Amino acid sequence: MTPPALRLFGAPCSYYTAKVRSALRKQRLPFREDFQSHPYYRTHVLPVTQNQRIPVLEFADGPIVQDSTEILDHLEARDLLGARPAGVARVVELFVEAYADRAMLRPAMHYRWNFRAENEAFIIGEFSRLIAMGDTGKGSELGRVIAGRMSAYLPPLGITEATIPAIEAQYLALLDALDRHFAHHPYLLGGSPSRADYGLMGPLHAHLGRDPHAVPLMQRRAPIVYRWTERMNAGEDTSPEFPDPAPGFEITADLCPVLDLMAAEFGPELAATLDLFGTWAAERTDMPAGTPVSSKGVDQPSFGPVRFDIQGITFEVMSAGHSLWMLQRVQDAFARLDDAEKAEARALLAAGGMARLLDEKMPRRLGRQGNKLTVA
Repeated sequence: MTPPALRLFGAPCSYYTAKVRSALRKQRLPFREDFQSHPYYRTHVLPVTQNQRIPVLEFADGPIVQDSTEILDHLEARDLLGARPAGVARVVELFVEAYADRAMLRPAMHYRWNFRAENEAFIIGEFSRLIAMGDTGKGSELGRVIAGRMSAYLPPLGITEATIPAIEAQYLALLDALDRHFAHHPYLLGGSPSRADYGLMGPLHAHLGRDPHAVPLMQRRAPIVYRWTERMNAGEDTSPEFPDPAPGFEITADLCPVLDLMAAEFGPELAATLDLFGTWAAERTDMPAGTPVSSKGVDQPSFGPVRFDIQGITFEVMSAGHSLWMLQRVQDAFARLDDAEKAEARALLAAGGMARLLDEKMPRRLGRQGNKLTVA
């Protein structure tokens, strides 16, 4: 038997693994998935990545790629992601992917770690199997250590008693808007799945569509969204709700309220992070291209804390350099539009000051070398 061309190292509970796994399934790409506890991961993957972050995708011809966005980039470069959106739809696709990677962490982490009574046994079991398959005692002990470490991320993400009501209100509003959209369209951009859908699967499946407290909330509040998560985990091109969808990508009227909510939530954080990055870069004008943004070499370095308001609620979070790298990709796609298309994109992403950020110049371009974010 010929082995699969792709080998995914991830976990069912992993936010960013859900993004990659969904892409592989929707494109019907043969792959094998393993946990980090597999001996092959220790002997072949870890020496390359030098850290235990997941997901990691190994290609049969050699490359081992870490970071969900870069994995999708590699699949795109090999023409393995199928048709891709163009024009304004491409800008929207990359914006939603960036939003899902960062802004959706708040509801995903809140609903997982602030409801420990309902979630703890399930999540610790998930972590236990991930890191010590077959050794229940050791796995449970390590699972609790990881759970403690992960729950400590809440304050740096801006998840506090003061902000929780806003986080929950924003999530419920998004569920409502997505439920209305998916009642008429199988995917976010119409008849074909895109990086926008794959990105949203991170929070909406791995956390909010599986964890014991969050699942019934989604099923009651937005059953059509829950059905979309099932569709995104299947390889079929069609589903009973949409037996013969017209393939392709479009910006529909149903999508506009979704984009309004996303831009209103994500725009203020991006603007504050970009302002802080400007100060950071001005103090390092002699930094040569290729220098890691963080001397520690982590893939999501912070430039420091930022404050921003969303609907009258002040959030204070640790800024994420990775978010600006994602914004830069949106800006690059926006720059390729003609004037009429740029006007359309600005109108779609007007909320939260997001439209201004589409063509605001970065003080330094950002790049990646392996798992390190660098100045370019």
